[in-house]
Amino acid sequence: MVRWECPPRCLSPHVLPARSHCEELTWHPPRGDGQARVVRWTCDCDPAFYELCQSGGLRFIRRTVRARNNPSIDESDHWPAGEADAMWIALLHGLAR
Repeated sequence: MVRWECPPRCLSPHVLPARSHCEELTWHPPRGDGQARVVRWTCDCDPAFYELCQSGGLRFIRRTVRARNNPSIDESDHWPAGEADAMWIALLHGLAR
């Protein structure tokens, strides 16, 4: 039997586990070339959480991994909005990591 919390503790989506055939994203250190606007985000209750960001007309995925109070932040490649949105959906469904 599933027990539901009311209201739910997590309001943002969770990333499904990576599938065996998922696409490997290339992760880079943050560019730090200005302010990025966060468009979408995942729940931060897991050690790793993700944000879909926009900066300079392009979008990218920011990954934050918390490990013993020492967060590690990386960014994906930067894409046009349509391509980035498709990668975001793939990430949420375990088809990209």
